[in-house]
Amino acid sequence: MSIGDRFLWDARVGLRGLLRQRGFTAVAVGSLALGIAAATAMYSVIHAVVLDPFPYKDVDSLTSIRVFEPGRQGGRTYYTVDQYLEFRERSRIFHGVIASTISDVVWTRAGEPQRLRGNHGPFDTFEVMGVGPLAGRLPTATDAQPGAPPVAVLGYRFWQRQFGGDRRAIGRQMVLNGVVRTVIGVMPPRFMWRGADVYLPTHFRRGEAVEGVRSVHVLGRLKPGISAAHAEGDLKPIIEDLARREPQSFPEKWRVALLPFKETFPSGLRSALFVLFGATGLLLLIACANVSNLLLFRAAGRQREMAIRASMGAGRWRLIRQLLTESLLLASAAGAVGIALAYALLRSVIAIVPPDTIPDEAQVAMNVPVLLFTVAVSAATALLFGLAPALHGCVPNLVESLKSGTRTAGGDPHSELLRGGLVVAEVALALMLLAGSALMLRTLLRLTDADLGFRPERVLAMRVPLPETRYPDAARRNVFFRDLLQRVATVPGVAAVGINTGMHPFGGWGMQVEVAGGSQDTRPVGFSQVNPGYLKIFGFRLLAGRLPSEHEVAAQQRIAVVNDAFVKRYLSGRSALGAIVRVPRLARDPYKLPETGFEIAGVVSNVLNEDPKEGVQPEMFVPYTVLGRADNVSVLAAVDPASLSKTLAAEVYAIDPDQPVTDVRTVQETLERWAFSGPRFNLILFGVFAALGLILATVGVYGVISNTVARRTQEIGLRLALGAAFTDVTWLVLRRGMILIAIGLAFGLAATLAAGRLLRSYMSAVAEFDITALAAVSAVMVLSGAIACFWPAQRAARVDPSIALRTE
Repeated sequence: MSIGDRFLWDARVGLRGLLRQRGFTAVAVGSLALGIAAATAMYSVIHAVVLDPFPYKDVDSLTSIRVFEPGRQGGRTYYTVDQYLEFRERSRIFHGVIASTISDVVWTRAGEPQRLRGNHGPFDTFEVMGVGPLAGRLPTATDAQPGAPPVAVLGYRFWQRQFGGDRRAIGRQMVLNGVVRTVIGVMPPRFMWRGADVYLPTHFRRGEAVEGVRSVHVLGRLKPGISAAHAEGDLKPIIEDLARREPQSFPEKWRVALLPFKETFPSGLRSALFVLFGATGLLLLIACANVSNLLLFRAAGRQREMAIRASMGAGRWRLIRQLLTESLLLASAAGAVGIALAYALLRSVIAIVPPDTIPDEAQVAMNVPVLLFTVAVSAATALLFGLAPALHGCVPNLVESLKSGTRTAGGDPHSELLRGGLVVAEVALALMLLAGSALMLRTLLRLTDADLGFRPERVLAMRVPLPETRYPDAARRNVFFRDLLQRVATVPGVAAVGINTGMHPFGGWGMQVEVAGGSQDTRPVGFSQVNPGYLKIFGFRLLAGRLPSEHEVAAQQRIAVVNDAFVKRYLSGRSALGAIVRVPRLARDPYKLPETGFEIAGVVSNVLNEDPKEGVQPEMFVPYTVLGRADNVSVLAAVDPASLSKTLAAEVYAIDPDQPVTDVRTVQETLERWAFSGPRFNLILFGVFAALGLILATVGVYGVISNTVARRTQEIGLRLALGAAFTDVTWLVLRRGMILIAIGLAFGLAATLAAGRLLRSYMSAVAEFDITALAAVSAVMVLSGAIACFWPAQRAARVDPSIALRTE
């Protein structure tokens, strides 16, 4: 008989046995399916988001040019247009070098103007990226000729959203940032380079900004066989020349290297996904331990069958093969059910993924690599949960098994020890999942309970991105916003109006400063450009000095207000009022201020301006008119903020009907979208996995105690006949289960503390374990285990002694 025939024979025999025991089969398949479904769903996300998110040709040869300071994290992959052109013209290690922007592009048309996300790039961008159009064509050399009509290529999502997928959009003319461009093509669904709505082929010229964008990302397609040393040798002379010309743009000690595309644009969820994938691994291990215990119970009832097989000449390997084949059948059925469950779970996962945390190009789906992963997991689980029962069940005691049938089967110490060990493992793993979910809950609560110093649900913000083509200098921008702030202040229901480059509690600009007579700390500080109303809206309290007046803001006075954290860092032990703070960066392009010093006129209280874990960072506030770069308008609403949205936008259109308004939402809505969505995503998934793990572990404890009661029925009946009380028997059974749970808790707590350090290394924003959280999850585990033990204990205490003794 061939190997294939033997397997088919074992499969037929095993299938008949599993179908005869439908209850056992359903529980085993269901337990494994839950673990396989969770692992499959998370792997689907990881494969799409981390392992293979990008559709570009030979994506591993696409690299960014990274200049960094040794010993420090980060580095730069963005450069000026002039610097980009140096790389493009002088480097020899690339097939092509392109630049790209993330730009505000105003689409002027009938009705309200619309702000689009634009990507300016050279005419060979699509050639370097290696992706052709879905419809129409891409830019050609003719389009790049001087005087050729400007063209545009649409992103797929924008094409679907705005034009309903109508191919007649090709050939249409669109007024984008005041330039009439002809649409020549549409890119495929997964071509989402920089998430653009429109791609604008652009001539990059030295000394010119790209429609107000001065910093571009530089990307090159590396030639085959280029080593890291070769790349550094090619790029180093270029950086040396640039650093000599622009020393302020590069660190004193620098190095240059290539950064792979996947590392340049990683998912913001990458660390969290790996942690959650680890959680599904724990859940799968609990399921495997549970099914292993079920198989051990089943093997105990099959000792007579195994003994007969052995007495008829079946060798040890033959019995192991049969038992492992049955395990494989269970795992295969669980894998099929798990795929169906994973499909449903995956849709739920996608629905709660935080915005802008995965690459736009990523396509999360149940594809061939994911299905192959499921097959591999199913096979591995078959071996994992089936090996121990198979090894234990293949060596029956022929004499005892044939003589006593099943009564003595499964009562040997080795079987007891193995079952107890599996229960201990289940409890420990379930505790780790519970502790992880508690940690995620504390992380979310720490964020939501943070004292912001103002009521975020009452503050409505909107962004008004003035295009540089129509507002090229600070004077024109200041006139626009001065008029807008005055108009908005008179709107009924508006208690105060403010402006800044961003808004609290989110981080904004960071600048290095020099404080005359103060500490020389080179760490950047927050640099906000505001009016007096902004400080009122966001709850800043004046601690010393005064706030700038509207007249001083209009006159572009070089005065500043700093927060208390700024004073403690730079001016501890001395008066801050009157101190001069210089911002050297403002002397350089594009600001080129002749005087970069600001006199401190006041000190205000700290208001959260960064990750709560990092605490309030030093910050300075200067009049928005000095640079004219602020574009985020905030209002303190005395009425429902939603009722003001259209009115505020109308005030913008009254000044400039071609000016779009974007991101109109309250601070609370922004917090929900950007700050809370990530921790909530982690909490929901971790909570689901922990709940499933707790259920499986509880079922495992119940199964072991129930089996113990069933095997000790005669002993229990004898104890009752000799006068044992109801509580004595109940405690006898409970004690066995609670000892296993206590051992599992001990191992689980130790593993949880070790895993907590690893978890924080992956997710820096996560909270730390504390005694309260560990005590709470331990109590949940003990309570669940006690409930699982209580029912078998009650059943044992109600055994009729005469019936129990008659079973002998």
